[in-house]
Amino acid sequence: MKEYIKTGLILMIFIVISGLIVSIVYVSAKPAIDNAELQAKLKAIKKVLENSKGDGLLISNIPNSSKELDEAIWDSNESGILYSNSNSKVYSPVYKYINDKGQEIYILTVSSIGFGGEVISVVSFVKEDEIYFNNLEVISYSQETPGLGANIAQENIKKRFFPISYEGLLNGVKVNKDAGVLLNTPQQIKEGKEKGIIQTSDVMTGATITPRAVANSINAGFEYLKSKGVIQ
Repeated sequence: MKEYIKTGLILMIFIVISGLIVSIVYVSAKPAIDNAELQAKLKAIKKVLENSKGDGLLISNIPNSSKELDEAIWDSNESGILYSNSNSKVYSPVYKYINDKGQEIYILTVSSIGFGGEVISVVSFVKEDEIYFNNLEVISYSQETPGLGANIAQENIKKRFFPISYEGLLNGVKVNKDAGVLLNTPQQIKEGKEKGIIQTSDVMTGATITPRAVANSINAGFEYLKSKGVIQ
């Protein structure tokens, strides 16, 4: 009986000490982890603030701190999800900027289901007389297949998704394989985007599910903004 008690006490002490060590490591590492996440977020936001219809940035006051980000929050909630449909989500918070041209810029974090899990992107919509899709940065795609779906993060592929006109957003964004068309020339690719058709089959051969997830997440962002009255 004494041996059982002794063994139990030793195990309890070991668990307590292990827990303390884990807690100390976590507390020590958390500021660095939080800062790394903040810097990644700021980098993605700066990327989607690049003007896809011209040179430079849409705004001059690019956020550089969590405080500056908080000042731009337009919509948020405690659940962390502002909008969802069958397979896509819009995450809290959503940011809004107004530039010196009077354009409203909305920055959303969106996701949809890819081949291996969620494909998460930071995206921007710009409202002039009509709203259009401006830019995106894919920030999470680690479960997509290397050499196939994971290629979604390449610049030449991401550029296929923007800008998308209001008409294209209304039609519903889809990859060309789902639309049943093949856009061969740069002019056809541009005209396809006007209709919401994104040519990806030539640059992502054998991978349709991942770019479809990006298209679906853009649609979710548009639906969310519509539900908030941004789009009449």
